Amino acid sequence: MSDLALYRKYRSRDFTEVIGQDHIVTTLLGAIEAGRISHAYLFTGPRGVGKTSVARLLAKTVNKDTDVGAQELDIIEIDAASNRSIDSIRELREKVNLAPSVGKYKIYIIDEVHMLTTEAFNALLKTLEEPPSHVIFILATTESHKVPDTIISRTQRFSFKPIATINITKRLEFIAKKENISIDIEALEIIAESSRGSFRDAISMLDQVSGGKDTRISISTVRDLLGYSDTDTISEMAVAMSEGRVKEVLKLLDRLNESGVQAGQLITQLITWWRELILVTVETKATQDAVMLELSKKLSVSYLSRVIDTLIDASKSPWANLSLEVALIKLTTSQNKPAPYIEPLMDNIKIVEPAPVLTAAVVEPEARIEEADDMSDVWPKVLAKIKTKNPSIYALLQSSRIEFNEDNLLVWTKFSFHRNKLMEPVNRGIIEDALAKVYGRPILMGVHIDTTQVKSEPQVELPKSDLENFAIDILGGEYVD
Repeated sequence: MSDLALYRKYRSRDFTEVIGQDHIVTTLLGAIEAGRISHAYLFTGPRGVGKTSVARLLAKTVNKDTDVGAQELDIIEIDAASNRSIDSIRELREKVNLAPSVGKYKIYIIDEVHMLTTEAFNALLKTLEEPPSHVIFILATTESHKVPDTIISRTQRFSFKPIATINITKRLEFIAKKENISIDIEALEIIAESSRGSFRDAISMLDQVSGGKDTRISISTVRDLLGYSDTDTISEMAVAMSEGRVKEVLKLLDRLNESGVQAGQLITQLITWWRELILVTVETKATQDAVMLELSKKLSVSYLSRVIDTLIDASKSPWANLSLEVALIKLTTSQNKPAPYIEPLMDNIKIVEPAPVLTAAVVEPEARIEEADDMSDVWPKVLAKIKTKNPSIYALLQSSRIEFNEDNLLVWTKFSFHRNKLMEPVNRGIIEDALAKVYGRPILMGVHIDTTQVKSEPQVELPKSDLENFAIDILGGEYVD
């Protein structure tokens, strides 16, 4: 193989070699054929999808009547990251008035244009408004939201999209054959998936795994070199998460860390796996994966969405290992939490509380209560237990109106944030646990907004310490000496 890096050796040499951007190639070629060439273009999209390559091809095509060897004389590439000041743009403005060296057009390709300063953008704007007829600007950026609207409005914008995995795989297979690289097709698929739509990243990874090897490159070799976990372990972790087996999840995470799998790469794999499970669950994608088929019948879409949201948040953290560990613990232990109460939109809607989930643990009753009146009489014992666990919740219940309806406890609060506080999973668990211990059977709690505003109802005087704890817990704060 040549010493030239593969991504440079196999950069697109004409529009027919551009992969995954057919919508852009077709439009540009049509405009060139019709003679409708714009004075300014804006190429946006993620890195490694062909923005700069297409810019160079466009530059060469508009000067196609020029000698191939001399075309480069009229193509000026500028890296905005290192030439971002107003002085650099002023220098550019002075040079644009010079005629092309050999071709019809002088083309300026400004890469990562979003890196320009505000002053530099203002200076560039004046040139874009009234450019010389022989000048074409091609601006490229991975962060289009940082480009001022005044600049965007004076360009033709083309949005490059991530390249499909199957297209990357086919191109890698072609390159491997050309370079006599012996590699399994499954290994190429792993590389394509890892690139996340970036062909440049994919071809660089192929270059990495093939360096100096004469033997056939297997899928396990690629996984080891790229720090990529096997699908079976990802599936095993997903099942353990769904069943609340946090200890097993953490053991699997440790095993992957010890085998060299990077946290960032693992997060990406997990997001991809759970996203595919969502598609299977909502029946927009078919699969033969037995684990996915089983979990799609058990897990709700809301939980699956929460998994992906949590993993995405973890991917943004500078402490990837710790963030991933915390995210997996939260997602694994949240499986058995009760669903939050949703206030009815209309008064005539009957709310049916979910059936209690019985556990293997046997609750030893402190009393056997059968009648509703007797349940009210024993309520103080419940409050006493709650007070030892959370004084602020005790105080909030003291200030609420309580009703018993068969095996349900109805709590009426005057403010929605009181209701939300009581329905938090931890607080609700404390209350229902106390109810079960006192009454000897599961008692579900519903919380409603009390709109009756009965003024004759006596107000409960709370001890100062309870009031302080209640205020601090609800409103936020701390004791100050």
